[in-house]
Amino acid sequence: MVTMMQPLASMLNQSLRQYRGQVNILEWDAQQLMGHYTDPIQVLDELAHHLKLDSCTLQRLFGKSLFYFIVENGDRLLDSVHSSFELFRHPGTVLHLEIAELYHDHTPPRFTILQWQPNKMILEYQSSLPFAHVCHGFLTASSEYFAESIVIHQQLINGALNHAHFTLTKIKE
Repeated sequence: MVTMMQPLASMLNQSLRQYRGQVNILEWDAQQLMGHYTDPIQVLDELAHHLKLDSCTLQRLFGKSLFYFIVENGDRLLDSVHSSFELFRHPGTVLHLEIAELYHDHTPPRFTILQWQPNKMILEYQSSLPFAHVCHGFLTASSEYFAESIVIHQQLINGALNHAHFTLTKIKE
């Protein structure tokens, strides 16, 4: 069974290579670090502290890694999807099922479209985990994957990291 820690291990092994000069992260064996913590946010917060990075930035990087992990490990997952808006407009897609599997110990996140126009979408994100910044990174990766210019604005609801509105606006090229 795939867990949330597997994409995190992938991020540690690939995306964070550039920071190894700032702290001897090679001493941080990924398996040991992940064995010490049960929650990916705890791992990210600990890494942010040691790497002297903003925790929010690292969580967004994890969201991007999570998107690409799901796409790379899903069999032709996005073959019939052609844009970020299309991907998130239909919550029953295979992508959402893959996300739900990663949340096997928690209720998976829920995405609700509050407003949809051809160039603007407002998406409500609710989760049992404080992953709003992770979701932001996930949305960013989606726009990169589809080579779209999209501005993403995140608004936390009541300051909680498990409930947010995301306004996605396509930039005309």
